[in-house]
Amino acid sequence: MAFNFGIDNKPVVRNTRQQLKPWNIYDVKFTGCEIREFDGKKDPSQHYKVLAINFENEDGVFSVTQFFPKEGDDVRHSYDGKNGGKVEMPSNFETLMAVVKQTAMILNPKGFEAMQAASSKFKSFDDVAAALIKITDKVKGTETKLKLVGRNRDGKVVADIPRLVGINKEGEAFVADNYIGSKLFFSDYEEGKRAEYLGSKPTDMSKKDNLEDIADEQENNDDEFDLANL
Repeated sequence: MAFNFGIDNKPVVRNTRQQLKPWNIYDVKFTGCEIREFDGKKDPSQHYKVLAINFENEDGVFSVTQFFPKEGDDVRHSYDGKNGGKVEMPSNFETLMAVVKQTAMILNPKGFEAMQAASSKFKSFDDVAAALIKITDKVKGTETKLKLVGRNRDGKVVADIPRLVGINKEGEAFVADNYIGSKLFFSDYEEGKRAEYLGSKPTDMSKKDNLEDIADEQENNDDEFDLANL
């Protein structure tokens, strides 16, 4: 074969970014919110939409992905507590809205106020997502902190944000944790889980979770708001 000593402009550096690992509090840069749509992997007739809130740093990337609400997502579920009685969990919709509100409040407080004022005219989660994207597009590049815990999925520990909503004995929802902002920390329980994770066999975090697989596990008038006002 003939040697070709010319140097072309093809990429010579791999640009794949690994996912941020569980159980850490990272300094990150916010890179924007977006809506992603895809069909189910097991059932292509099922169509899904997710809100993705994206962050990055020198160590990798992470997207907070929240599925658009579907029928039944406003229902709270409960499980048997270790000390007897039932423990009530927030609905998927309560968790979803908590993520939206906390994200908006931390990244763009003034924009969040405008979003609150416009919310009485929201007709669907599409309106909510559009408003969030509108106000956070203005603050792309903002540096903040990101708290990631660990969740078991298919036998491996993957990064996820902490549970933001709790339900008290009176059945009222309250803010249980923060996933973003300057004042983040691990509770004593979380520190124990973090130590357990760090002492275990490393989990390969080089690949992104397949949203299609996760999805398969789940199933103009005067009253309209104007995004231009946000």
